[in-house]
Amino acid sequence: MFGCKRILVPSDFSECSERALLTALAFAIRFDSEVHLLHVTDRPGSKAYEANEATAEKMAALETDENALKQAYESAADRAEEETGLPGLKDKAVHFIVSGGDPAEEIVRVAEEVHADLIVLGTHGRTSVKDFFVGSTAERVVKRANCAVLAIKPEGYPYLRD
Repeated sequence: MFGCKRILVPSDFSECSERALLTALAFAIRFDSEVHLLHVTDRPGSKAYEANEATAEKMAALETDENALKQAYESAADRAEEETGLPGLKDKAVHFIVSGGDPAEEIVRVAEEVHADLIVLGTHGRTSVKDFFVGSTAERVVKRANCAVLAIKPEGYPYLRD
């Protein structure tokens, strides 16, 4: 039987990410799971900067990213409560993580760090030449992850392909 105690949900604040978060919340209710919400930036994600003026801007950007993650979660939890009629989604154990680096590498690294049983991520379903040669983030996560990965496609897929 499938079960999961910890679910990792990467977010880039897109519509696909919101759909993935809604799906993850449904799993979290069903399996009484912790949710780890991750946002990967191109900046270093650690809050262990040396305290000086040059890093004050970076710290502010990290806090902005973390606040955006919290807002995305609250919005998705409100929407999920409306759609399912299940109260208490905002009471779920949710951890907010902001990390820096290559998205696929960071998703896999954080999944291992938090001992995730499941990664739920949005995918745009693009089929461009770049995706053919480089591979999408979702595809690279599926190949490298040591846990189950659920890729959520956009509403209306496959009719929205580029």
